[in-house]
Amino acid sequence: MTTNGDVFHRKDVLPDSLMRKRGLGTAHRFYEELLILAGDFPCEWKFYGARYGWMLKFARKGKALLYLIPREGAFLISCAVREKEKEALLAGKLPAKVKEELRAAKRYPEGYPLRLLVEGEAGMKTARLVVGMLRTMRT
Repeated sequence: MTTNGDVFHRKDVLPDSLMRKRGLGTAHRFYEELLILAGDFPCEWKFYGARYGWMLKFARKGKALLYLIPREGAFLISCAVREKEKEALLAGKLPAKVKEELRAAKRYPEGYPLRLLVEGEAGMKTARLVVGMLRTMRT
């Protein structure tokens, strides 16, 4: 069995169910929950080069909702937050640290970058809030 880093960074190995379970470890249950939280946003595993590896992209009509970036025993959620979404998220019940990061984020054409680490319940609680709000605002 290859290690998590090898699996998620080898172009010739599309992460299958067993590899995802082993690589994500205890965060795998949060991965499965995220699939449900994303609602009707289809997802697809894509390889973004040797440096970034495989990511799960959730998008509809060419517009990304978020990217799931696998890590050893965890994953990152990466998304671009639009102006109105930023205002709503800052007015919501996000942890102070996440609000600080969002306030300080540089604006890009796609929006403000936001990354959330999900390795336990606290990270998933924040992810639920963010993904739920973004999904609602983008439907």
